[in-house]
Formats: sequence, structure tokens, C-alpha cells
Amino acid sequence: MKCLNRAQMEEFILEEASAGAGLNIHVQNCSRCQALMAEIRQEQEAWSQALYPEQLTDDFTRQVMASLADVPIEPAVEENDPDTILLRKKRRSPFIRRAALATACLLIVAAALTVYAQPSIADWVRSIFARDNAASDTGLLDARQLGLVQNPHIKVKDKGYTLEINEVVVDAARIMMGVKITDPNGKPVVNKVDWSQVTVKDTEGKVLTELLSLGGSDAVENVTSLLPSGVKSDKLIVEGNINQIGQEIFSHKIVKGNWNFKFSLDMKKANELTKVTLLDQQYTTPDGLHVKMERLVRTPSAVRLELSASLNEKLAKQVPESGLENMLLMYHFEDEDGTDFSSVNNNRRPQIETLIAQQHSLVGNEHHWSYTFKYLPYDREKVRFVLDGYSIPVISDDSVQFHPLELSLKPVEFKGQGDSLTINSMKIGQDPSSLEGETAGLLRVNGKYRNMLSHDEWVMRDEESGKEFPAIFRGSYGGFTDIQDVNGDLTVEGLTTLPEKATLIRKVTDKWYTNVNWSFDLPKGEPIKGLENVNPEDYWEAP
Repeated sequence: MKCLNRAQMEEFILEEASAGAGLNIHVQNCSRCQALMAEIRQEQEAWSQALYPEQLTDDFTRQVMASLADVPIEPAVEENDPDTILLRKKRRSPFIRRAALATACLLIVAAALTVYAQPSIADWVRSIFARDNAASDTGLLDARQLGLVQNPHIKVKDKGYTLEINEVVVDAARIMMGVKITDPNGKPVVNKVDWSQVTVKDTEGKVLTELLSLGGSDAVENVTSLLPSGVKSDKLIVEGNINQIGQEIFSHKIVKGNWNFKFSLDMKKANELTKVTLLDQQYTTPDGLHVKMERLVRTPSAVRLELSASLNEKLAKQVPESGLENMLLMYHFEDEDGTDFSSVNNNRRPQIETLIAQQHSLVGNEHHWSYTFKYLPYDREKVRFVLDGYSIPVISDDSVQFHPLELSLKPVEFKGQGDSLTINSMKIGQDPSSLEGETAGLLRVNGKYRNMLSHDEWVMRDEESGKEFPAIFRGSYGGFTDIQDVNGDLTVEGLTTLPEKATLIRKVTDKWYTNVNWSFDLPKGEPIKGLENVNPEDYWEAP
């Protein structure tokens, strides 16, 4: 079975309970799909924890009452108007008038609550500025405070289905919009569209990014993307080519139609508010990784840190061709009291989630990184950058030889570069990632791991034939300590019979380097006009 693409994986995450057994088995046992699923879940969690509250927002009543200010009031009627005979009474006492006013207010509130209780309307009221969303993504509230919310007034109908977009937040760092789709009966339809079919372009027609779903509520879907560094256009074009609702990989109803749309976004004000702070710090690790800090970009909704990294000749020779693609930097930020308030890729300790996403690209042998944060207050207080380490796949030849039929009585131990795995048994069974019932060798392992595991490359060699079979680890790996507990199976793909003698070889080790010593204070940036006295922590601490 083919691995899922990003759109299919987003659908799988949302509909896992109703996915077929074969698809579940594949995803659970496919390392590529597992990696993609973990990446998407991390993005979704970082972007939109608890987007929709179960209670009214604080300013809801004020908004309702303000909306009544524009409601026309009927003029006073003549005393002898026959249509008002029942209302012609003696002048009411102040008490009665106050009671009538109170009753009217109660009716207004009751009506508002009744309307608000309907999911399809309530979620539009809540929008992407719900109170719980303010606690998880303060950049959105900052953007709204500066007037960076735009309404494209999109409403497209076909085959009885209606697609609406009435709210978009965009600046030089990212775009986020709420989308509402309803079926012919007015019932909300969510998580049934491949949003990568929606692109953001500049005025010259160059595609800057594709959108992806963050999930949302039962009625409104949140669609978003980061914008690439260096976009300076005063206008962006959002173009959607939606011709299908539902995805074939799942057993849902597929509706073909035309829900295409196109609208422009004014970027002039957002670009004027963007602040850039240049960085000049550099560092070379003892093993030859050179890190160069480039700049900080502050937009109303986010902060982007840009840096580059390269390997010296000695370290570069140890890295396989695809190794740079899978390199990670681990670092954190501290406030003036030395307290961590944001960490990146520090999977050996609990994460402090302020990072929205990280992007990378290779230009020759130089690796360029862009990290986007929803909160990094270097423009209002002292912030220190601390490098914790890095990981990069390196070529290795650690191995252990064994007799498969004797493992249950004589387990063997694999050791290399601080890692230790005990091989307890081996058998031939069904390959967990195969839907066709193909067989594989199943090596049962457990032990301790100092290095990372995601980008290890293993093979098992049959010593009699000399043939090598790829092996993939499937199991548990984790814990907030320097040494990780490992428990699972190495699946030897394509193996149909147990060899008399075999050698397990780790050809690539996802090596974790911690021998670093580098930190520095970020230069204080210029605050954005209108946000000088705004502290995102106030949003988090609001009752």
C-alpha cells in the first residue's frame, strides 16, 4: 500500500476511528507515515490548542448590545391609532418601565443564547479569536488589535454545498482563515477538503505557499500556512481550486463540483508594521558544525528567527547524502531571570510550546532554517539564546552477529556510540506494513538509546548468501531523560526464511551531539507601533 500524502494524513488523523483496518495497520507500522503523522500533529497542536471554548467570550454581550444600536426604532404612534388601542394606557410608572426594560434585556440575552447555541452560528461568533485561542496563540489577538483582519466575502455554491470565507488574518509571517462549508441540508461539513488546492501567490503569479487544515470545530475549519521569508508584495492573491468534497482514501461520500474562489489581501499595512533586527553571532561546534545567526523578523502575529548552518570538511565526510535534510538544532530561550520560556527540538525534556513551525532549505552545502514563534518578547525584555545541541545522521558500521534460532536461549547485545539493544528473539511473520500479507523477519529488541532514532538506517545480512535486507524499527522510544528506553521490533523486510547466521548492521546513526557551549543575549528589537504596552502573557493570565 502506498504511503499517505499530507492531505490524506490530515484526513486520517481526523477520521482514524472510521478508517479501514488495512489503512490503520499500514499507518501504525509504516515509519514514513508515522513520521508524517507526528509532524502534522505537532503542527496542529502548536497552532491551535483548544480553539473553541464552551462558554461565551467576554465581549459577546457587548457586541450584541452594540449591534442593537443600529436597529431602527418605530416612531411614536398617534393616540387614536386603532392598531395601537391595546397599548394606549395611562402613563406607566418608573417601576413598570424598569421591569419592562429588564424583561426586554432578558429576552435579548435569551435570544442571543438560543442563536449562539446553534453550532453553525456559534462558531462564526467564536471565530478564530475565541478566548481559548487567545491563550494559545497571542499573535492572532495582536494582529486583530492592529486591524489586520480582512473579510473577503467569499460565498460559493454548487451541488447544494456552500463554501464561505469571511475572516482572514495575514501579515508577513503567516495567513490564517476560517472556512465554513454546509451541505444541501445546511449541515456543517468539515475536514473533507484537500486544502493544498488553495495557494497563495504574489502579484506576479508566483506560488508562495499552499494551505493546510488545523481542524477546528464541528462547523468551522481553520486553514493556515506560513509565508516564506522575504515576501514584500503589497498584495497577495489567494486562489482555491476546489472540485471535490471528500477524499477517496476514506469511505465517505465524494461530491464533485466547482467551489473555486479567488480574492486578494492587502499587505501594505502589515508590511509597514514588520520590524527586522539583524544578528551577527556565529559559533562552530567542536565536531565542525558552523552556525550563523542572521536576523529576527517581528510581525504582528509572530516572530521569525532565521539562521544558517554548514559542516566543515571532516564532518561533511561522515554525513550521507540525505543527512543534511534530517539535521536538527536543539536550543531554548531564557528570560532575564534565567528561566526557560521556549524550547525547540528538546525532546529529552518537556516541551515549552511557543514554536509554531520550523522550515528549512538547502542551498549548496548550506542549510537555511526559519523558526516561527507565536511568542518571543525580545522587543520588550531581555531574552537569551542557548544552544543545547544538534542531531545529524552520520555513516556508521556498528554491528552484531548472531544465530537467529538460538536467540531465545542466547540473546545478543548490539552496542554502538552509546546505544545498547538486546536482541531477544527472531521469527518469520507477516510484515506489519504490508496489506498483501508479505512475510518479514521480526527481531524483538529492547534497550537504552543515547542518540536519536528517527533517521537510523539498519540492514540485516544473511551470512550464507551475502544478501542484505533493510530493517526498520517499530515500537516505543521516549522519555524526558538523556538516555531513552527502547522497546519494539526491527522488521527485516523481504526475509522469508530464518538464516543460520546473520549480522545486524547500523549503517547510519542519527547521532545526538551535546558537546556545545554557546549562548548570547538577543539585541532588543524595535516594538511594533500599537503593541508597545501589550504583553502576551497578559492574554494568558486573563481570567
